[in-house]
Amino acid sequence: MVDTIYSAIEFYGKGDPYFGGTAADWALYKTEDGRHAFMGVAEAQRCKLVMAYFPTAAEAEKAGTAASKRKGLISALPVKLRLEVPTAQISWIVGNKHVGEEDSELAEDFADRARGRARPIRI
Repeated sequence: MVDTIYSAIEFYGKGDPYFGGTAADWALYKTEDGRHAFMGVAEAQRCKLVMAYFPTAAEAEKAGTAASKRKGLISALPVKLRLEVPTAQISWIVGNKHVGEEDSELAEDFADRARGRARPIRI
């Protein structure tokens, strides 16, 4: 299991915009066509994109440098893994059980699995 994963951030501009500065620090997101792009959170949410994660800091910085259009300072930041979320189980559930099942039932199943109480599989 990977202990740490990394995301890429582009630091650009100087000073807090609230006080007249130009700073705009953006995260690296994975686009619908599989490429990477830096953008603000609001734009990424509007496009329904997820952040790009990498197994090493070097890979995160390399991808960030390649995706940068503003040529800001690229940094790889460690992302704390949330061990209470069973990601492999979630992938399986979404891939195999989501069709025809109510969202509330899936939410309960996720919560039970996070607590270590797997529910019996109904197929």
